[in-house]
Amino acid sequence: GFNLVSSVFFMLLQKEVYIYGDCAINVEPNALQLGNIAASSALTAQAFGIRPRVALLSYATGDSNKGELIDKVKQATETAKTLVPDIPIEGPMQFDAAVDPEVAKVK
Repeated sequence: GFNLVSSVFFMLLQKEVYIYGDCAINVEPNALQLGNIAASSALTAQAFGIRPRVALLSYATGDSNKGELIDKVKQATETAKTLVPDIPIEGPMQFDAAVDPEVAKVK
């Protein structure tokens, strides 16, 4: 189980549903907390019948940039993958690469 309270927002589009994990409760989560939030959000999606694909959003995609925040997102991604190994999880990733496969190919 999880021992961190977090939230999700459902963004309902015409043909898709995006779920944003914890935009309201944890102001500056550490890497472990961020990984837990990602995993918990994915399980929430499943509970609503949505097949999750998780992208931990950042100002960089993969290794396109460096810094403490990028390192934190990379660690969080590995934590989330460990917690929910059957759910596809990627990060760090910029929003456009997360939602558009063509953009993801070039980033």
